[in-house]
Amino acid sequence: MSGEPETSETTVDLSAQKRNVIADMAPLVGRVREFLAERTGETASCDAPYDLSTLTGRFGFSEKRKGRPEVILGEDVAVELGHPSTASQVLVLLSHRPELVQAGRISIVGPDLDAMEDGGRHPFAQVVMLSVKPGETPDPFETDNTQYLMHRLSGYMVRSVPGRLWVRISKAGRAAGLTLKTVGSALIAAYTHDFEEIEGAEVVFVTSSSDDVNALSQISTEVNILAGRHKKLALGVDGEVECQDLNCDTCDEQPVCDSLRDIVIKRRGKNK
Repeated sequence: MSGEPETSETTVDLSAQKRNVIADMAPLVGRVREFLAERTGETASCDAPYDLSTLTGRFGFSEKRKGRPEVILGEDVAVELGHPSTASQVLVLLSHRPELVQAGRISIVGPDLDAMEDGGRHPFAQVVMLSVKPGETPDPFETDNTQYLMHRLSGYMVRSVPGRLWVRISKAGRAAGLTLKTVGSALIAAYTHDFEEIEGAEVVFVTSSSDDVNALSQISTEVNILAGRHKKLALGVDGEVECQDLNCDTCDEQPVCDSLRDIVIKRRGKNK
């Protein structure tokens, strides 16, 4: 991105793919827990997000799904997260097991925005874990789009590139106190207020290193398969992984297939 005006319109219409959340993502939530446990010393957590009145009054959060469009030019940028020159991952995990999601919790692995240098470009991962009411499935197109907070938070602009999240934080926004706690609080408010099917939301941010961000890549691939978004792999009606590649020995997705098969086998064992 350069200093010229840019639009932050990033809504991607995936409805034509008739996506459905095929499987509960509880095992992947567990993997995110393992990721955090391995980085205990690097992780800061906020058990109490900002309430809605603080978000709207102090940070200009829009309760509606689409607020006032905002363009952050290059000269007005304080920090960029997930720039194409760095690592980036974005994940939304849904589970019908409420005990797995620590509702309202925000975890940050690495520095927050107020500790980043001016003009810096940092690797970035955003993981949203959602507790869904039993028997309910929110619209996956809408749950995907909500993660971008389009036009809903002052000083915050998102550019979406497939499989990653590219964020610009304005100088004015950071000066006003905008932090990842603010962003996490806005995500929690958006999901819990916009969707009747969602009981709670938890958010994890990673800014520590490209290695830490890339450590979530296999989980991201498995999320895409379970949500029906992967180009080559899919979960069939019988729960088996279906693939367009005829040679497993040379396929770089083999670890993903093995992991998903383990999930399917364990689920079948519990259902017997």
